[in-house]
Amino acid sequence: MASVPRVALLAAVALVLIAPAQAVRGGHSEMLTLGIIQHGTTRTPHPPLGDEGDVFTTTLLLNNTIAALGKPAKASVGAMTFQYVLHGKCSTESCAGATADIVAISRLPGGTITASENRVQLGKPPILVPITKGTGVFKGATGMLAVGAESRPINTYQLKLP
Repeated sequence: MASVPRVALLAAVALVLIAPAQAVRGGHSEMLTLGIIQHGTTRTPHPPLGDEGDVFTTTLLLNNTIAALGKPAKASVGAMTFQYVLHGKCSTESCAGATADIVAISRLPGGTITASENRVQLGKPPILVPITKGTGVFKGATGMLAVGAESRPINTYQLKLP
């Protein structure tokens, strides 16, 4: 009879060790690389005169670079609303030293991915913005969004999903 309690104890220890290991395996990482086509940018001016403090909003159409999100390569998979408040000077030649408060919301099949951060450095592309939340299949997402530029019109989402 003494062997029964040992077996029960071993089973209990195994359950205690296996449950956290399965919880750790539940999360996974995923990378999405999407082509972007930019629509016009709107500007909402705010004092002082000039670009600083103004709110800029644009829409980026998102397309698969490879088959993903249940759609083939080159298929349209959604759109991103990209909005930023500019701090400092920025031109088509240089944004060195400028920062922006950025909110980027990507609407994709199955849900949305939101990336946001204040005082993001604007120097050299890509612009890196932390992923702060998701909805639908992206619920609980974190990670990093690399927003492309005209010279390389690609967005890369490094997702960590629960």
